[in-house]
Amino acid sequence: MSEDEVGWPTGMSDQDPAARERPLVFNPQGFLVAILQDNDQAEQAKTALADAGFAERDLRVYTSRQILDSWERFQAERSLAQRVAGAVTDDPATIEQYFGYARQGRSALWVHVPDEADANRVVRVLADHQVLHFRHYGHDRQQDLHIG
Repeated sequence: MSEDEVGWPTGMSDQDPAARERPLVFNPQGFLVAILQDNDQAEQAKTALADAGFAERDLRVYTSRQILDSWERFQAERSLAQRVAGAVTDDPATIEQYFGYARQGRSALWVHVPDEADANRVVRVLADHQVLHFRHYGHDRQQDLHIG
């Protein structure tokens, strides 16, 4: 992967690594996830971040359908070792929350944020958008901010 590419921890598109090529344990670092009401609002939030200077390569919107389809595909394609590791390390509450939002038709905007200052800037830029929930996967901790 080149210096300009982002290793996205989620998503099963053609541009993402196959399930079997992903780490055994889901441990994203340097990402902020904003859950928004629907795809239109997620795209508007993405545009606001791009207008604020965030690079397009650092922004990804996942529709509710993409989230659910990717999870189903990942479950089907992951290796036995990944299944065993997941049984021990996956957080059921996080999984239920994220996919619960998707089942409600919510969309997710993932933002690559290499440092805390970038994460804080995302939250400030999106303050006027209808974000329901932020989750920041920092380098040493995970933080949630529930809005609605």
